[in-house]
Amino acid sequence: MPKGLIAPLTQAALASLRGLADGSESSMPEGHRARLLHLALIESGPEGDAITALGRERLVSDR
Repeated sequence: MPKGLIAPLTQAALASLRGLADGSESSMPEGHRARLLHLALIESGPEGDAITALGRERLVSDR
């Protein structure tokens, strides 16, 4: 099982991931961003951060 699906996340980091997914998160704390990038739940691109397929899976599994 991929690490990003089972690694622990704080409720605040999970809220940042949800905010990015629904477009309401314009900026997130650097600690959350670093953790989400490390777990491959988000990716950084030329237009900013974007949620990955793994990140979307994580949101579904954490509901």
